[in-house]
Amino acid sequence: MPFECYGIVTKAEQVRLLLRSRRRMAPSEPDRGALVLANLVVSLFGPPRIEVDGLAIQVDTRKAIALLAYLAVEGQVQSRETLAALLWPESDGLSARSALRRTLSTLRTALGRRWLDVDRQTVRLDPEDLSLDVSRFRDLVDRHRRHSHPAAEVCPDCTQALAEAADLYRGDLLAGFSLRDSPEFDDWQAHEADVFREQLAVALDGLIAAHAATSRFQEALTYARRRLSLDLLQESTHQVLMRLHALRGDRSAALQQYR
Repeated sequence: MPFECYGIVTKAEQVRLLLRSRRRMAPSEPDRGALVLANLVVSLFGPPRIEVDGLAIQVDTRKAIALLAYLAVEGQVQSRETLAALLWPESDGLSARSALRRTLSTLRTALGRRWLDVDRQTVRLDPEDLSLDVSRFRDLVDRHRRHSHPAAEVCPDCTQALAEAADLYRGDLLAGFSLRDSPEFDDWQAHEADVFREQLAVALDGLIAAHAATSRFQEALTYARRRLSLDLLQESTHQVLMRLHALRGDRSAALQQYR
């Protein structure tokens, strides 16, 4: 049934209708009467970004963003009780559940009803036509981990997967985001951010080794510098940088790194 028949059109649904009308006006694309399917893109590395059909969507409350992030990262069905306790730890059960209902309504208004699977007990983010940078990142790192070959062997498939994973990581999880009244959520966010940083370190180590083994020293240096930015005091990364500078014949840079 067309969205117009409901009498209330959400922001996300307005986007779909606009895109559909544009396609109707395009002379090269005949109207087949089919509704354009929307795609939801949730980017959680760095400051959170949400897009529907390539258009940025603004979510009205920080709690709604936190709820979406938690559902996206956890990737499983969550009980309403768990979500209410996580996001409103200082409220009594009834007040927290009421606040959760309002926040779910806010999120549905922003995204449309398609991606939130909600019943009286549970909440779930529907993965269909949903793009999550954190999920893609984990899949790419896991692909490298599961690929069985000698550790010293340079694997083009693994190198490509790790490079894509590194590109996806545009900043720490939910960088600059926090909830003032939910230390439980902030603790969860900090823990997950640390896990992702550790996975990024694994990816960068693999990329440094692969590029160094194929004498692509400039690329290896780029990844090594990024690896050092994760932990400026890590002596082993400083040593890697020194060796890479030396292999490039840049003795001055190697000595500077040593100092």
